[in-house]
Amino acid sequence: MLNLDEYRAAFDEVRVDFEEAVAAFGLPFERGEGQPRSDRARAVCQHRDNGCASLWSGWISPACIACRTGEETATFFVSLKCTRRCYFCFNENQEDYAYYRTHERDIVSELKAAHASGARFRHLAVTGGEPCLHPEALLAFVRCAKERYPGVHVRVYTSGDLLHDGLLDELRCAGLDEIRFSVKPEEGASDRETTFGRIAAAVDRIPDVMVEMPIIPDTLDDMKELLKHLDRLGVRGINLLEFCFPLSNASAFEARGFKLRCNPYVIPYNYWYAGGLPISGSETACLELLRFASDEGLGMGVHYCSLDNKLSGQIYQQNKPFLLDSAFAASHAWLSFDEADYFLKCAKVFGDDAEAVRARVADLRCLADEDDGSLAFPLASVPLVAERIPSAEIGVSFNVLEPDENGLPHVREVALERLR
Repeated sequence: MLNLDEYRAAFDEVRVDFEEAVAAFGLPFERGEGQPRSDRARAVCQHRDNGCASLWSGWISPACIACRTGEETATFFVSLKCTRRCYFCFNENQEDYAYYRTHERDIVSELKAAHASGARFRHLAVTGGEPCLHPEALLAFVRCAKERYPGVHVRVYTSGDLLHDGLLDELRCAGLDEIRFSVKPEEGASDRETTFGRIAAAVDRIPDVMVEMPIIPDTLDDMKELLKHLDRLGVRGINLLEFCFPLSNASAFEARGFKLRCNPYVIPYNYWYAGGLPISGSETACLELLRFASDEGLGMGVHYCSLDNKLSGQIYQQNKPFLLDSAFAASHAWLSFDEADYFLKCAKVFGDDAEAVRARVADLRCLADEDDGSLAFPLASVPLVAERIPSAEIGVSFNVLEPDENGLPHVREVALERLR
């Protein structure tokens, strides 16, 4: 029979195998953990949400709050064609990228079909590529969204390159709620001034104007000036994104001296998010910008959106059946849904500890596994087990629901951490 540490070793091997596979893409990991996630607890901000993965002060877009779970929210794109060629763009990771560089989707028909099927939305978005390459489709989508879903919040992502007063006026009349500009870190002074002009024009017309951009290490001085300027323009908020390596174009990242963040995932798993893996130093810069915004008394909202924050919606959606299917939850009574990170969790003991728990803790809802000699039981019972068996070594098990061969939910364990 295995003990707790021997059982954990299998997950440690998974992490090592994952990092070795990532290294094959050409960018090394930092040596040691230069930015432990525990630093987030000391960040200068008003709110620490989503398991401390979302840090913000002032105002935050309601769409960002919805994104944490992915409930009643969806994002559409007409094509993946763009006016820019950013070295850090992750669109190449999107399904059918090459096809949608030259072909278009009928997003209005897609939205109508979703509505006809009974889909409910509170937040909708149009991204790209560059949505403003397709102004008629963009406007038609906003109008359709407002017609089919009264009260829905609609936002658009854009570089601003093709945005002009006429299109902004039409978007306002169509009912657009929010527009998010990406200010490129390597823009020249004249290009940035042009972008600022478009942002100012949007502030005069669209209810919520934001900037959303990855925060590249060693750009702090530039970012501090940018935050002050955006605040003067009347921007409602900025999303500081953790800068990621999209597992391509490694030479551009290596030439700039970037390295991957140690322990890029809290829990290694097959995540859907196509943005890549975090770059070392980006989170440190984001936390410093939160402090700077507070010290400067900036009026706009400042939100740090970590990679962990972007991944949480997937885990919520996969594990949501546990909340909705009472019969399934009852048949897995040793599991509980963690509202902090959305994993299904339980406590685990092994070997002699498992035998002792079964013998000395009565009426415990549990699952015994004879293959590895483990006993799973509810986390809520940990204090009782610890009291009855003070020497017990207890771990916390992280789980997700995946469909089995019949499409029914199946519990998959993805990590085990020592609790005591």
